[in-house]
Amino acid sequence: MTRLPDNWLSVPIADVVDINPGVDKSQFKDNEEIPFFPMPAIEAETGRIDTSERRPFGKVKSGFTAFSSGDVLFAKITPCMENGKMAIVPPLPRGVGFGTTEFHVLRPTGAVNAEYLYYFVSSASLRHEAQHHMTGAVGQKRVPKRYIETKPVPLPPLNEQRQIVEKIETLFARLDKGEEAVREVQTLLKRYRQSVLKAAVTGQLTDADRSEWELLELGELLEDIRYGTAKKCIPEPHGTAVLRIPNVVAGNIDLSDLKYTELNEKEVEKLALQLGDVLIVRSNGSANLVARGAVVGEEAAGLAYAGYLIRLRLNQQRILPEFLHLALHSPQTREIIERQARSTSGVHNINSAEVKSLAIELPPVDHQRKIVEVTEEAFSKTKNLTKWCETELKRSASLRQSILKDAFAGRLVPQDPADEPASALLERIKAEQSTAPKKTGRKATA
Repeated sequence: MTRLPDNWLSVPIADVVDINPGVDKSQFKDNEEIPFFPMPAIEAETGRIDTSERRPFGKVKSGFTAFSSGDVLFAKITPCMENGKMAIVPPLPRGVGFGTTEFHVLRPTGAVNAEYLYYFVSSASLRHEAQHHMTGAVGQKRVPKRYIETKPVPLPPLNEQRQIVEKIETLFARLDKGEEAVREVQTLLKRYRQSVLKAAVTGQLTDADRSEWELLELGELLEDIRYGTAKKCIPEPHGTAVLRIPNVVAGNIDLSDLKYTELNEKEVEKLALQLGDVLIVRSNGSANLVARGAVVGEEAAGLAYAGYLIRLRLNQQRILPEFLHLALHSPQTREIIERQARSTSGVHNINSAEVKSLAIELPPVDHQRKIVEVTEEAFSKTKNLTKWCETELKRSASLRQSILKDAFAGRLVPQDPADEPASALLERIKAEQSTAPKKTGRKATA
């Protein structure tokens, strides 16, 4: 365990924070509009909050979490906690707001700086540890209040806490600028790829003779179209391996996390993938992912696939799988797909009839082959740059966590012997609290 500086303490969070303390509700009328934070209002990893939503006090005074300006919000439910949905409540009208019940509210008592506390509870190391203390059913696991109460926080003198926060924010601002530049490169690469795809499927990339092209519905080019199995899959390697949405990644098939199910001989015959099949996403929470997919290669041939995927078996005498893959990902086709992918409770879908009705501009097979070759050559030139962007963003994220690790070990800023030690700070705060007049007013348990 890292040895803390002499004027620091390690204390349970509950010693320096009121957890879920509530607010005085007596000051509000039922028709008064109050700031409300649903979980999507909290941006993961950044601490930014969308404060625009308002709800009548009468609608939120019961059954929701109450908090005050300056409180630290800690998302307790999976996967929001793991994703880093923590934030400091900004100044609010009347100083009070309400939000989802999936927040723990941490109110500093004066011994800990709110920004310092935010950086501590939002660090990747704490989130990783908290994940292993979650309780509840799968998909509904939560960080219990007891974990927050007993989690030790390294406590520097108050002045040093402020210096640590300033240093973190200075270093993070530099990383922000670097990440912004990398993401701009990623945006330019995406635009380049979209331009290449558009040029490819319209013949501009190869100076094709458009008089030889046909405009056909995709259904005219299919030998078979079929949904996958709806049977439950398990991680144990027993039965037939089944590809799922997570296995269809960035235009490729990833076999690193296969699931399995029991299929009879007839089901295997119907669902077994063949070389050259095109596998696309049928249903997803994001319209941008609907109908995206991959061409089946030798490594996936013979596997089955799950119900949220659709298998397209092509007449390869008329259309090459690789050309269809380009066409389905081209800007003009994506616009049509995302417009018609209907949303039901936030889930976007495309069905087999809609897939078959997609219009495809089709050149002769020999020219399809040329288009695929030229497109792949153009994309290959961007691979190294794409990989560099991903590496730099991972490196930046790792640097952030290293900065936080140093901050909470007393290595980020120098210690000042003249600062009030943390032990004296805690004693002073306790003394002030013991002599302070007791607050009155109805409280809400957040």
